[in-house]
Amino acid sequence: MNVVGFDVSKDILVGARIDRSGVVKERFEITNTNVSVVPLLRILRTKYKHLVVASEATGEYHRPLASSCLELNIPFRLLNPLTVKQYVRSTVRKRKTDITDAEAIARVALQGQGVALTKESLGITKPILRTSISLMEMSQMCVLMQQHIQSIAPEEISLLAELAECRERLKQAAGVYRAYASKHTNGKNKDLLVSIPGIADNLATDILLEIGDITRFKGPKQLIAYAGLDPRVLQSGKTLNRYGHITKRGSKQLRRALFIAASVAKRCDPACKAVYDKKRAEGKRYTEANIIVARKLVRVIYAVWTKGKPYKAKAA
Repeated sequence: MNVVGFDVSKDILVGARIDRSGVVKERFEITNTNVSVVPLLRILRTKYKHLVVASEATGEYHRPLASSCLELNIPFRLLNPLTVKQYVRSTVRKRKTDITDAEAIARVALQGQGVALTKESLGITKPILRTSISLMEMSQMCVLMQQHIQSIAPEEISLLAELAECRERLKQAAGVYRAYASKHTNGKNKDLLVSIPGIADNLATDILLEIGDITRFKGPKQLIAYAGLDPRVLQSGKTLNRYGHITKRGSKQLRRALFIAASVAKRCDPACKAVYDKKRAEGKRYTEANIIVARKLVRVIYAVWTKGKPYKAKAA
């Protein structure tokens, strides 16, 4: 196997190719354009039968590289920057340059880390949904600004009106973006998720688009890790310590949606309420207990989605 790791920036791609033993065999630097990326990928695909390309998640800058790989049927893995950062910290020299970052990305991908992207995961619907969420967050910020101005200058009616108008316009735009995302979401899968307590239409859309293809996860454990809801683990010798803190390595949007769903499910679903009450009785704080309920929901989501059958509450 050959793995090519790319350190991605807006204009430049710095790459390093390693073999299955982790030894660097080749380095290159190209512009971050299809004109430069596609010819290089075609050469690499011709030379190496088993080829994997990887990069960190970098907003939208990795999309041309990822799209080109998928068009050429080259597996592409997207890595969480925190995972690469921790790997670099664990090395002896702890050097950080574009080329050492590319080598680190390749070695982390060689270990099987990251998420294998598909053409579906690179669609426009997820970015549109995330834009809707960002617009709503901006609208909420306007509310805080409005409250602040109200407290220091209540007589400035025109200034307050400007913020109120801005807030309403952001809400309207968020609604338009969310409606588009909802319209382009798989209706059958949405119906399956809505059958689960705590998950309404909007949260179902969020969860569906953030997960994408459920078959890329071997089981609920991997999906929990993708959401960043798995607990941190420290092990030294035979001592194994688990901490209540979660890794937060995965999709923060998915984690947010699951946390909201769990906070509702623990009130309306007897099974989730029982889990929550038990953990609270054991001394867990609200957030810790809610996270445990969220993990339970992930297992339910995985079962419902993969089996294609709506959720049915167990008889008491």
